[in-house]
Amino acid sequence: MKSQPEIEFLNTLNDFGIKLGLDKIRYLLKHFGNPHLSYPSVLIAGTNGKGSVASTLANILTRGGYKTGLYTSPHLISIGERIRIDGIEISEQELSFKIKQLQRILTDQPYHLYPTFFEALTAIAFSYFLDKKIDVLVCEVGMGGRFDATNVLSSSLEVITRIGCDHMQYLGNTYEEIANEKAGIIKEGTSVVSARQRVPAMEVIRRKAREKRAKLYCEGEDFITRRTSFSPEGQVFNFYGKNTALHNIKTPLKGRYQIGNMSLAVQSASLLKGMGFVLPSEAIYKGIETTFWPCRFQILQKTPVVVIDGAHNPDGMKTLLDTIGELYPDKKFSFLMGVLRDKDWKKMLSLILSSRKVEGFVFTTPDSERALSPDVLAEFVLKKQKGCSVKVIKNPSQALRYVKGTKGNWCICGSLYLCGGIIGKYAVNCVDSKVSSRE
Repeated sequence: MKSQPEIEFLNTLNDFGIKLGLDKIRYLLKHFGNPHLSYPSVLIAGTNGKGSVASTLANILTRGGYKTGLYTSPHLISIGERIRIDGIEISEQELSFKIKQLQRILTDQPYHLYPTFFEALTAIAFSYFLDKKIDVLVCEVGMGGRFDATNVLSSSLEVITRIGCDHMQYLGNTYEEIANEKAGIIKEGTSVVSARQRVPAMEVIRRKAREKRAKLYCEGEDFITRRTSFSPEGQVFNFYGKNTALHNIKTPLKGRYQIGNMSLAVQSASLLKGMGFVLPSEAIYKGIETTFWPCRFQILQKTPVVVIDGAHNPDGMKTLLDTIGELYPDKKFSFLMGVLRDKDWKKMLSLILSSRKVEGFVFTTPDSERALSPDVLAEFVLKKQKGCSVKVIKNPSQALRYVKGTKGNWCICGSLYLCGGIIGKYAVNCVDSKVSSRE
């Protein structure tokens, strides 16, 4: 796919970086025929857990018999992963065709007014979903919410997952500021589902919901879950809402935090039932049980243990460490890491060092222009903890070969760019199935 000229053109739009605002996406969508106004949609914002919630809810809708579009970001291996209908990626031919349509729209546009990569792909996705006559779209917000390109959707249900500190150079330096951006997806008179939040973030979400006269449903208040079992194979939990009670729901996703994510999907499905969607309990059970989301505490190997996780901010790293401690209380791990320079990598490393789970590090370079030099990471660790085993192997493939040649337990984390570069190479020996599939 990468070798096609249309894909190359789309990739050149990465040069325009990240620009928050809705003018360009509205221009593109107008010339595509405003496809985003042609189907009902659910919009999902937050810092961590968006992809898991979006993929699960989309799978529930598919299991309920609805032709369901799913738009997520970023991708791990190929761009087509971001655009799916009933779990099936857009084909290379169809993506190339939509990019050609985009190029025709941009023919008379001055170069400095070209869209960013994300804006362009969002317009392409929304148009593709109209072409395929989907029944409903589940859409993950790219970053923030208020000025994210996806926020042009006239969603009737919004979901806000756990809010943490990430993309602070764009979204703000406090939980209130970040929550204000995330809650910007709330539309007039809609329903909103929120995860448990820190008090400052929750206050902002409540205020935004009141301002928009939207009905807010909060985890821990309007619906709760109780986990009944967990293991490296998955988890079982019960869900209790005001009008819904479901028992012994199984999910292959690991970590206590995923139970919270699944509760958002179940509550959202319950609300969609009140909006006219026919979703029997069986669709919810099967939708959750068959949803797989790569690089979210994915176990690549059992003995010794090799885990890969896309944690790339302090909240995600804390969750990852909590899950390691819960599933493997008696094991220590070495960490293969690569991070982007605009992330709070010092806090992430400090959390690992203070966890008492670490045996050593290998630092490498994710495939991104924003990658932080692994030498900087190594220097930081050696200053914080003298005598710690630290290696720098700048090429990720060589770093992976080193990991495979050892007999210890490993955790690969720090960046989805790194995980995406590694996951395909580990597919042959992967324990969790469907490495390259998100359902």
